[in-house]
Amino acid sequence: MKKSQERKYSMYNAVNNFLKDTDTAIINKMPLMSDAMETLQKNIDKIQDISENQMFNRKGIKVSKEVTKDDIVNVIFVLAGQVRSYAVNTNNVILRDEVTYTFSELKAMADGILQVNSGIIIEKANDNIANLADYGVTAASMTDIEDKMAEFAIKLAQPRNAISNKAEETQLLKAAFAETDQLLEETMDTLVIIVKLTDNQFFNIYKNNRKIIGPGYYTLALRAFVTNPDQEPLEKVKAKIAGNNKIFKTAKKGSFNIKSLPEGMHTITFSLPGYKDQTLNFPIIKGKRTDLRITLQPDNE
Repeated sequence: MKKSQERKYSMYNAVNNFLKDTDTAIINKMPLMSDAMETLQKNIDKIQDISENQMFNRKGIKVSKEVTKDDIVNVIFVLAGQVRSYAVNTNNVILRDEVTYTFSELKAMADGILQVNSGIIIEKANDNIANLADYGVTAASMTDIEDKMAEFAIKLAQPRNAISNKAEETQLLKAAFAETDQLLEETMDTLVIIVKLTDNQFFNIYKNNRKIIGPGYYTLALRAFVTNPDQEPLEKVKAKIAGNNKIFKTAKKGSFNIKSLPEGMHTITFSLPGYKDQTLNFPIIKGKRTDLRITLQPDNE
């Protein structure tokens, strides 16, 4: 989400929260305003979901791919050593040279090069599998390695897919903002005029909330993202700030926002059944947004 979109998103939330807190008697004076409020909430949720997808997806892909690469390097290094040992013992110089790699060489290879060289080593092992049992290479072990290579190939494709997904999400985000702007400008801004004379204070506060704070200012004080150790978002995590009676909960993608908090240090506790509570301190600085990324650990007791 761009900075300009963040400011507009904050305005949406300000209007939404104000209308929710407004006496229903006033809301009922404006035909279909309650329907418009429901649509506004859905649009806000949609924008949050798209934005969270943009932030989580690529990070999760990188972690997953790197773990798989380490696994591939380890198993291919061992397999190459097994085949090389057979080649040395049978004086097969050509085979020996074809499968000779140090661990550092494999580790330093680009993903695509590692995939190609691993394929060559696997091919040589399969060509000689009838003679490799004594070296620890079996049909079952080769199947396991080939399965890992297939998974690695899938992971290699994910960042490219993620770029396409990100472009699609950018367009979805743009469309969601346009839809919400239209809702506010053509429907809600028109409906509030109905009560300008009878409920002038409501009208003025609504108009004030519709203002977008200019560049250099952030209406969000805190944004928090909560995941499990596998970097998967955790929904319905409760967050309690010391000295604040309100309980905050993470949405589907594991995040929540807080519009305003007093400047200074705060203490927050995150809790979710099945996970250990986590408490930490964080600063709030005027004019800046604090971002927290929390990983909850399973409670195995």
